[in-house]
Amino acid sequence: MPLQDHPSFDRPDVTTRLWRYMDLPKFVELITSGTLWLTNAEVLAADDPYEGLPNAVQFPHRMWSSIDDTPEPLRRQIIDICSRGTDGTPEAAFRSWFMGEEQRCIMTRSGRRDFYINCWHAGDHESVAMWKIYGSPGAGVAMITNGARLETSLAANEEVLHLGAVKYRDASIFHIGSPNAFDDIMVKRVNYAYEAEVRLVHWRTGEFHDALEKFAWNEETMRFDDLIEDMRPIRPGCSFACDLNVLIEKVVVSPYAPPWYALMIDRLRERFGFRFPIDQSKLLGTPAVIP
Repeated sequence: MPLQDHPSFDRPDVTTRLWRYMDLPKFVELITSGTLWLTNAEVLAADDPYEGLPNAVQFPHRMWSSIDDTPEPLRRQIIDICSRGTDGTPEAAFRSWFMGEEQRCIMTRSGRRDFYINCWHAGDHESVAMWKIYGSPGAGVAMITNGARLETSLAANEEVLHLGAVKYRDASIFHIGSPNAFDDIMVKRVNYAYEAEVRLVHWRTGEFHDALEKFAWNEETMRFDDLIEDMRPIRPGCSFACDLNVLIEKVVVSPYAPPWYALMIDRLRERFGFRFPIDQSKLLGTPAVIP
């Protein structure tokens, strides 16, 4: 199935060069399994607690207890959009909006575990930072592809997959509301902008947990009672069949690797019958001197 378009995913140009930096165990797993691994967003949150929850303040609507507390632009939006189905008063509109925001925030937090992500770096050139962070010092490789190759290599899968560039923003400037579930997954804090990340995302909707299945809205506390905690073990990730000869344009060996390392990677490639070229990075080579 082709990668699916979606408003939350700003797909890179099909020729944009995408890099995936990894250590040797991940590379061996890739070429021995012939699959691409997507990590559960809940697992990624162990390194970045803001993963899928990009605001510095969670449940930000709780800052206000009545319509009179809200800033004027938001107040107008609440009254205009949320008055339907109420008694028509501004306060009733506020309470309707507040309950909707409470529900959205709860579902966003409980639903993070249903998203699976594979991360790439967009760039025309090698990145020293990416080598040091993701390439495992002295023992890393980077595979190069582009959007067209990625899509074609995954065509045999029937599951829905999306590809898009991550948006970066200041977490202290929080946003109220989110048009759909993908938006928060495709936003990271501006502190990570150096990653220039492009994400391949799968939303496993068949495993959806409804924390509000037996909810009761408490008008006095302005909270939901009887929330259902998700007790399922977190699935670490999922794999998708991938034609590696199509996916991989080239593999680059870390500039920090010893001289024998590229030969070992080449033997691995030959043993498993792949055709992609392997280059040794020249990123840290000595500058040329004109005699």
